[in-house]
Amino acid sequence: MEFSELAALFKCNKCGSCTSVCPLYQDTVYEGMAARGKVALLEAVADGRLKAGENVRAKLEDCLLCGACATNCPSFVPTTDLFLEARAGLAKDLGLPVPIRMLLAALQSPALMSLGTPPLALLQRAGIPRIMLEQLGAFLPDAVRAGLRSMPPAPLRSFRSRAEKSASNGDGRRGTVGYFAGCFMNWGYADAAMATRTMLTRGGFRVEVPAVVCCGVPHRAYGDIEAARDLARKNIAALEQYEHVVTDCASCGAALKEYKHLLKDDPDYQERAERLSGRAADISEFLVKHEFPKPQGHAPLRVTYHDPCHLVRGQGIKSQPREILKAIPGVEYVEMPGADVCCGAAGSFCVTHPALSEGVGSNKADSIMATKADVVVSGCPSCLTQLKAMLAAKGSNVKVMHPMELLAESYKTRDEK
Repeated sequence: MEFSELAALFKCNKCGSCTSVCPLYQDTVYEGMAARGKVALLEAVADGRLKAGENVRAKLEDCLLCGACATNCPSFVPTTDLFLEARAGLAKDLGLPVPIRMLLAALQSPALMSLGTPPLALLQRAGIPRIMLEQLGAFLPDAVRAGLRSMPPAPLRSFRSRAEKSASNGDGRRGTVGYFAGCFMNWGYADAAMATRTMLTRGGFRVEVPAVVCCGVPHRAYGDIEAARDLARKNIAALEQYEHVVTDCASCGAALKEYKHLLKDDPDYQERAERLSGRAADISEFLVKHEFPKPQGHAPLRVTYHDPCHLVRGQGIKSQPREILKAIPGVEYVEMPGADVCCGAAGSFCVTHPALSEGVGSNKADSIMATKADVVVSGCPSCLTQLKAMLAAKGSNVKVMHPMELLAESYKTRDEK
């Protein structure tokens, strides 16, 4: 395992600032969870004092990749980048476990994802996952239990199939948007994706939904860099014709903006990746920039907001979602304590590390409930799934929504008058 920037690794002075912001350290008070513990581990590998094997990989995977440590490091150590590079090196040297390879292969195949969604939707509507958790939860392996708990609400019809049959794509008086419907939004939160499409057409944009593939975030997180680059190339080819590229998934948005770094050494795609990354925008960022039409419908709700890590730190987007929520008549916005603290979902982390994920998620649920909100909003489908599960575990009836769902509902209320 080699590091491209050894100097960056050895910049860490072990001050412990990362321990004050690491959700896993805060929940476990275990040094190995914090960034300085992992950096010390990698320093030992780089010095030859420790062999890079499965034990090292296990310690590196005890990480949400939330970026809080990097953002708050007084020595500017790029911890997240170092951990991703180390994971890639270990994946190259050791290979990936079969279940992870199967997951990543499935995400690379839209046809396979489309095939599996309807049966999952039928099982959910029959209440099978809920019954299994209630009746057999104590006897199920932790990973199976967590998988059942963390299932997104699979629709019978994906967003893409619904959009293709929709009456209008918008008049396009303000231009055309290439909407990046990521895996989670297309095959999980199709209603929220439809709300995004509605808001873009209301704003005067024509919305087209090109045939894209996975953004590559899971592949990069597990160290399969070449697969992530291949997916990036395919998405660039599908999206580069559009002046505006918009997504409503925080992780997908961060990935699109990172393509310029991911493909910086690819002579055929370097400039193309730069252009696409510059055009990509989160839906909240895009609507605020283009002055979305303010809703008139009344939504008498107490609302709080959870910052997705890939949005607030990955893209530096914090004020725009709040501006949108506060613009809805009737909404009483209340800030939760630790709004930008990770919820513990982190993609598949909630399944591979269920106890750690639930510990962090339980703390987030407590923060939400402390606001006495009717609704908690977040712009990341992984976060939405985690928040629903954690609140349900506490018997809370707080509703969990994507910001575009709440915004679109307010327009519907106005239109029904």
